[in-house]
Amino acid sequence: MSGFIGIFNSDGKPIDPALLKQMTDLMTPQAPDAQDTWCEGSIGFGHALLRTTWESEKERQPHSLDGNLWITGDIRLDRRRELIERLRASGCSVENDAPDVNLVLFAYQVWGDACLERFSGDFAFAIWDSRQQRLFCARDHFGIVPFYYAEMGNSLIFSNHLNCIRLHPQVSDRLNEATIADFLLFNMNIDVATTTFADIQKLPPAHTLICAEGRVSIRRYWQLPEGVEYLDYKRPEEYVEQFRELFERSIADRLRTNNAGTHLSGGMDSTSIAATAYKLIKATGSPVDFRAYTIIYKQLITDDEGDYATQVAEMAGFPIEYLVAEDYIPQAPPHNPEYLYPEPLVIPTQIAEVEITRRISGYSRVLLAGFGGDPAFYPAPYNQDKSVKNQDFMLNGFDYIRSLRRQLGLGTRLRQWLGIKQPGQQKRELPDWFNPDFAEQMNLQGRLENRLTGSPQTDRYGMTTAPLWSNIFAWSDPGFSGFPVKVRFPFFDLPLVSFLLSVPPQPWFENKFLLREAMPGLLPDSVRKRPKTPLRGFAHYNWVQQEGIQPWMVELVTTSALTPYVNSERLLPKLQNVAELTHITYNQVIPTMQLAYWLRHKPCLEVNNRPILSIS
Repeated sequence: MSGFIGIFNSDGKPIDPALLKQMTDLMTPQAPDAQDTWCEGSIGFGHALLRTTWESEKERQPHSLDGNLWITGDIRLDRRRELIERLRASGCSVENDAPDVNLVLFAYQVWGDACLERFSGDFAFAIWDSRQQRLFCARDHFGIVPFYYAEMGNSLIFSNHLNCIRLHPQVSDRLNEATIADFLLFNMNIDVATTTFADIQKLPPAHTLICAEGRVSIRRYWQLPEGVEYLDYKRPEEYVEQFRELFERSIADRLRTNNAGTHLSGGMDSTSIAATAYKLIKATGSPVDFRAYTIIYKQLITDDEGDYATQVAEMAGFPIEYLVAEDYIPQAPPHNPEYLYPEPLVIPTQIAEVEITRRISGYSRVLLAGFGGDPAFYPAPYNQDKSVKNQDFMLNGFDYIRSLRRQLGLGTRLRQWLGIKQPGQQKRELPDWFNPDFAEQMNLQGRLENRLTGSPQTDRYGMTTAPLWSNIFAWSDPGFSGFPVKVRFPFFDLPLVSFLLSVPPQPWFENKFLLREAMPGLLPDSVRKRPKTPLRGFAHYNWVQQEGIQPWMVELVTTSALTPYVNSERLLPKLQNVAELTHITYNQVIPTMQLAYWLRHKPCLEVNNRPILSIS
């Protein structure tokens, strides 16, 4: 799993090797194992390698089998053995330990564009076919690996690192104000095909991008089937046995290493993954370095998740470390940050998740995340008539960002922003502190209303199309997080999800009954039989109520960078009146502060003497 960059000049203009190398070198902190470039006339690829699997020890990119087909990408394939057998049956001479990138190129050589029908896993790649003068790019089914691109005149620039594209001299820093509007309203970009920068787009999940004869075409190559006929096994145990086999296979495909870390809560999703992963790693007989990290609260929230996580770690036998959330919540953001996210998100110093990833990067390249269990096991498709119940999977279901959600109230804000009313809760209105010109130009009220009444997600409850998932995957990628660590999501496994589509919802998805029945002997009964526990507060808001509004908060909401979007004279009094500051209002202010922080420190990338920031 690695960083890649590509440039194609459809007018035949030669590639600038020095620029390509600069763009490739920019990825070195997140992919330090090897860097290389390849140019041929008007096409050029760059690659920075991050070795995360045993097979990647032999990997080098950009790669070619015969000098006619060239590939660069970030690729981790599932079901390698089956794919290798298919390739050998088609006449390819493939070694058992061939890197995944080699398998992709062999598959394209045999099946062309239809090679995607044989793949599952996490990937984004580009293949240059010199004989056809054709560029073929693809992104995986769920969109785990990002793929950014910019069409600038006759040039197509693409990468899985957004800042690499920004380094190209034709790509401007002009912001996409529609994305800014979405961030202020929903704390994320709702459009899966755009970015914060007007010149840079995203290839949606399960799509291909083909550039040939001077034209770029984008199409969907796959979607989850609807109306799948349910299995009718004679023995109930068969459902559990098949699920357990697919679940273990998914985790094994995402390990392929003996060193890994994991976020661990006390719920079913992350604990099931951690206990299963440790069992699989120990079975290899090799030295193991597997560690779990749990975020606990000592004051702001009544929390017993750490106790349950401890029981899981003790039963399995792996070490566990605890991070106290209160140690991060009150921290003022630095005036001269060492690192900034490529797009607006949280302030990195204020959440413990960043520290967990930093610690894992010291000994491993792989982080296992429990995110995805709730949508995978939800018993029925999204139904707006049952919005409170049926959207809980989207708002509370991810262990991976559990601490972020608790510390910043993300679950509560998403409920409000998506119009999910709690008992006695009034419909949320558009805040009055937005700049009127901006609110009118971007139709903020319309955006909010459209989000409340938009089309439901029916493809396994949005696992491949909902913007929430797409954003979380992008935030987790090394090109965004800044750390040389790949986050793996075992619940987002194509064979596993396809199987779950065919399982009768009752009784197997009721309270995750199927997962619970698969975990005896791995999880203590205290965890396996506990009910799902809702959040018991909003830690960041509780802290503000205790400590009051801090000077750095005032400084952020009054920064001149926000002037095009926010009227600080309206906002500031609401923020400073702590006695009347509700958690709803504070929720709405948080993305404003986060955007202000990002706008104030956003580096201006230049080809020469560029002030690139990186984690040290």
